[in-house]
Amino acid sequence: MSATKENLDLLNIALKAAELAQGNILKYFQNDVGVEWKADKTPVTIADKSTEELCREFWAKETPGFGVIGEEFGIESPDAEYQWVIDPIDGTKAFIHGVPLFGTLIALYRRGEAIASLIRIPAMNTAVWAVKDGGAFLGSSAQDCRVSKCSKVEKLSDALVLSGTVNTMETAGYGEQYANVRRAARLHRGWGDCYGYYLVAAGRAELMIDPIVSLWDIAPYPLLFTEAGGKFSMLDGRTELFDANGKPVAPIYEGYTSFASNGLIHNEVAGYFKK
Repeated sequence: MSATKENLDLLNIALKAAELAQGNILKYFQNDVGVEWKADKTPVTIADKSTEELCREFWAKETPGFGVIGEEFGIESPDAEYQWVIDPIDGTKAFIHGVPLFGTLIALYRRGEAIASLIRIPAMNTAVWAVKDGGAFLGSSAQDCRVSKCSKVEKLSDALVLSGTVNTMETAGYGEQYANVRRAARLHRGWGDCYGYYLVAAGRAELMIDPIVSLWDIAPYPLLFTEAGGKFSMLDGRTELFDANGKPVAPIYEGYTSFASNGLIHNEVAGYFKK
């Protein structure tokens, strides 16, 4: 199968939005920006807010009538046929500490079906992206992006496993299960947030896992990992973020779980999290 011209055009709009986001974010990165702390004890900066505003303004011109779901400014036109989903800076904690492992997440859905998705890592000037039925791609050369099946990592014991903080696993009630996954893996590192998913999609790690995430944290991943030859699901096995009517299947704020893999170890890892 191949992507339709319409979907390729929409992908190009997503890529352009990500480029605009990168330019804006880098104006603030490793500069003394003020940090606000939200009620949920997560940080936000002018870079987060102005980047989402910039993308919303761009989409209003390029795709009038499309809805938007964003971390900083919520839902706009929830009944629209097409919905942009954006996390302007996924990994704000890394950003405010001058660590380059943060990124912009953008996905486009049509009645709940993913059309285009991307992870852009501004401080590294790189990205992975995908379009429905058109494949996944990596870097400025747009080379084919594939998970690590080619290296025959078929068992957790041979895998590099990534996550955010272990504390979050424990708080969410998955501490023992995830400890067992870490012990079973060949290597474990805390290269979390979108950078972890970027590494799995690019074939540089085999598993990235999050026990508590919001819709904008993971919206690109169902399509990205399908097109890259891997697998995405929630910890309970569900793979769809939206229902058939285009409505989120869970509360958009911290209503989801997530893990993505090279596909070959997905069922083995899922077994650790079965009740």
